Amino acid sequence: MTAPAVAPVDRLLHVTRLPPSPSGVAAYAQTFRAVLDEIGDVRVERLPAEPAASQSAALAVSLTRRLARRTARRDPGTVVLVEQAGRGLAEFWAAWALARRGRRVWLMVHDVPELSGGAFFTTRLDRKGGRRVAAALSATLGRLAERDLLRRAERVLCLSPAGARALEAAHRLDRTVLDVPHVAAAGDGPQQGRTEVLVPGYVGAAADVLPLVRAAADLPPGWTLAVGACAPGTERELRDAAVALGTEHRVRLLGFQSEADVRQSFARAAVVVRWRRDGWGGGGAYAVSGPLVAAMGQGCAVVTNDSRGAVHLFGPGGVLVVGDGSDGERELVAAVAALTADPVDRLRRGEAGRALVRREHAPRAIAERLLGAPAPEQHDPTPAHAGSARGKDD
Repeated sequence: MTAPAVAPVDRLLHVTRLPPSPSGVAAYAQTFRAVLDEIGDVRVERLPAEPAASQSAALAVSLTRRLARRTARRDPGTVVLVEQAGRGLAEFWAAWALARRGRRVWLMVHDVPELSGGAFFTTRLDRKGGRRVAAALSATLGRLAERDLLRRAERVLCLSPAGARALEAAHRLDRTVLDVPHVAAAGDGPQQGRTEVLVPGYVGAAADVLPLVRAAADLPPGWTLAVGACAPGTERELRDAAVALGTEHRVRLLGFQSEADVRQSFARAAVVVRWRRDGWGGGGAYAVSGPLVAAMGQGCAVVTNDSRGAVHLFGPGGVLVVGDGSDGERELVAAVAALTADPVDRLRRGEAGRALVRREHAPRAIAERLLGAPAPEQHDPTPAHAGSARGKDD
C-alpha cells in the first residue's frame, strides 16, 4: 500500500535499545540504522538494555523531557522514530506527549496488534495489589491514549502487511499503517558448490531438528547438516541422536556465534530450514523472521512452515512451504531431499529470493517507502505449499 509523501526529513532521533540487549528489537534496530542513514542525520536516544526498565514512570518523564529539549516546533525537519514493543511504557508515553505537542513522531510497532502492552502497567503497579488498577486504567484511559497516539503520529509502521491490517482493525483506525520490509542485504556469493543444509538458531526443541538428523545419512555425498544455537540440553539431545544414528560426521552443531559468523553461515548454506513441529502459534502472530529474509538474501533455497508475517514473501521468494506435525515432517524431509538432489530447482529458488531482497529489502528501497515513494508491486500473499517433495510455485 502506498503511503502519502511526508515533509523533508533532515534529522532522526531514534529511540531504541541497541545490542548488547536481550531484546530482539535491539538487534533489529541496529540493522535498521542503514535505512535511517539513507534519510538523514541519525542521533540515537538509547534506552536501558533491559526491556523491563521501560516500565519505569520516572524514565517516561525523563525521556519525554530529553526528547522535548532536542526537538522544537521551529525545527520541522526533525523526526522522532520510536521502536515500540512489549511494555515499552516510557517510550510510549514520551511519543504520546511529543505528538500532542506537535512534534513529528514515527512509530514502529513490533508486537501488533498490541501497542503498549498495557499503558499503566508501570513498575509500581505491575505487582500484587496493583495489577487490577493497572488493567482498569489501561483498558480505559490507556486505550484512549494509544488511539490518540496512533492518530497523531505522522507514520505508524510495522513489519508485515498482515500486521498492518491487524493493527488498523484492533484500534479501529481510519488511517493507513505502513508495512515496511525487513531490512536485509543481498549477498553476491555464488550458489554453485554449496553443500550445506542450515537450521539457523535459536533452536527451541530437538523435535524440530531430529527429522533432519535422521535423514542426514540420505543426503548426497559431501552434504552436511548445520544446526545453529540451542540450549545445552537440546544440543546434547541432537548430538546423542546423531551418534546413535551414525550420522555424526554429517551433523555440525554450531553453538552460539558472533553476528559475523552467523552471516557466514547463511553465505555457506545451500538450503535453509525454519520448521517447528507444532507450528508457529502463540505470541508474535505477525512477526517477520529475520533469518528467513537473511537466507533469501544470501541466495539460499528456503523450506519452512512459518505461518506468521512473512508469508507474503513466499511466492515471489521461491520458498517451499510444508505443514506441521507428522505430515509436515514427511513433507519437510521430502522437500530437503528434492532440493539437495536438484541443483537447477535449488538455484532457481535461491535466486528468486535474492532478487526479491535486492529489489524490496535494501536500505535505499525501504527509505523511499518510508518517505512516501511508490510502493513495490504487491504480491499474492498465498504461498506455495510443498504438498510433495517438489512442491509447486504460485
